[in-house]
Amino acid sequence: MTNPTVPAEHLLAERSRRGARPLHQPPALSTAQDAALRAIVQGEVTITDGRPIIRSNDIRVSINTIRSLESRGLVIREPCLLRHQDERVHLPAGRPAGRPAAPAARPATH
Repeated sequence: MTNPTVPAEHLLAERSRRGARPLHQPPALSTAQDAALRAIVQGEVTITDGRPIIRSNDIRVSINTIRSLESRGLVIREPCLLRHQDERVHLPAGRPAGRPAAPAARPATH
């Protein structure tokens, strides 16, 4: 049984150290993607005039990084009601961070 107080990252690192690999390894995030995703999860990223705006001054996020995360199904953009901000960037509803969306099913053709 796992200890719920130990962060998942530590458990995965320990399993990896012991040689246990997950059955499905999602594509790794770049350093920029990881930093952007963490800022998005904290609600710090909006887009104004096509440029990401981050409340925290210690990171920078490019629009290409946002687009890359969008293409992987990790984040979405929606219109923002805040003054002077066009879009809000956030995780898709119902999915934890780091879990890509399942590909859309195609209708069967006969």
